[in-house]
Amino acid sequence: MCIFPVFSVASTWYNKQNNNAIHLFGVSKEARTDMRRETGHENILTTHDKLTPIELKKINLRKVYNYIYDARLTSKLAISRALDLSLPTVTQHLGDLVDSGLVEKRGEYESTGGRKAQMIHCNATAHLAIGIELLKEQVQIVALDLYGSVLKEDSLPLQYVNEETYYQQLGTWTNSFVDELNYPKDNILGVCISIQGLVSSDGETITFSEILHCTGTRRENFQRYIELPCYLIHDTEAAALAEIWSNSDIDNAFYLALNRNFGGAMILNSHVLHGRELSGGIIEHMCLSPDGPVCYCGKQGCIETYCSADSLKKSAHMELPEFFCRVHSGDPRCNKIWRNFLRHLAIAIDNIRMIADFDFILGGFLIQFMSQSDIDLLTKYVKEQCAFESPSFMFRISQNGSKSAEIGAALVLVKQFLESI
Repeated sequence: MCIFPVFSVASTWYNKQNNNAIHLFGVSKEARTDMRRETGHENILTTHDKLTPIELKKINLRKVYNYIYDARLTSKLAISRALDLSLPTVTQHLGDLVDSGLVEKRGEYESTGGRKAQMIHCNATAHLAIGIELLKEQVQIVALDLYGSVLKEDSLPLQYVNEETYYQQLGTWTNSFVDELNYPKDNILGVCISIQGLVSSDGETITFSEILHCTGTRRENFQRYIELPCYLIHDTEAAALAEIWSNSDIDNAFYLALNRNFGGAMILNSHVLHGRELSGGIIEHMCLSPDGPVCYCGKQGCIETYCSADSLKKSAHMELPEFFCRVHSGDPRCNKIWRNFLRHLAIAIDNIRMIADFDFILGGFLIQFMSQSDIDLLTKYVKEQCAFESPSFMFRISQNGSKSAEIGAALVLVKQFLESI
């Protein structure tokens, strides 16, 4: 197991080329505690009595790498002391990690009276991961290193149609993006695509997508034209995973994607909750008003019809950048529309809080237009809506903005790799 930022054990995807299950979303806190004592980095597994020399070597190698990864810059002596491993053992594992390209020795610390210690750090670009967010009218792509830093990003206006020509165009563009990285393809972990739709537990089929009208589409449609191994993930799940990665203190929270289409994901004990049909947290189709506007799902009055960016644009009869300029300049009509939007969002949030009394992470397209006064007004509306006096909760603003889904998709592959060491 790995000692890196938390992802949830959620679904398992399969690499069709080797039939190996890829556990994408990490391990629970309980599992991590069983495998190691986090604060002390002990050399003893707490749930295993006997280990073979090969097993022990693998465990210690992983512990050495994990320590270097977390420390970012360290020395051989520091590793030895922190992990309670002998210097010869640390030296052997460092040699293996350097030979594999995962760790580098560069520079020396100032002498404290004896021999200068070498500086040891992880090679962040030993492997890269590609994440894609596939939208109705656009595709966004990003390349991340092993720390989740963005190395390159791009976007392409491309209208989604469930036809061979679309997948061919997407594949050609993706392959070109990868080629421009000028990086060995063997060291690229793959391409993970976030989809506006639910994905089956084996990662092979889009099981529900009324936005893109691609229910039943198979992973192989994408893989046929993308040269690297290709995987699928639900977009709001990917976005929530990006928030967990960026905020190590997140335990329980609800992620709200204020995108052109509304979305949500529940984070429970640092896991993304899925439910039996992998649709847990899909709150966009909760009903706010049974006589409300017709949703793309066929029902009336869904949260989607009141709290999505598309619904706001429809009410405003103008593009949203212009709308928010008018809101913030005091236009009465636009302010009335905006307050009505926030009131419906507050109702949705209060309904969620009655089930799960969590803090909320606000992300997606609309966040770029929202000021602190807008957040304060939303907070006020939620408190007014709540049946209990002075509810205590907090809004966090996404650190990844409108790029959470593609970043989260790439981080899935990063996390899987780190756990495989």
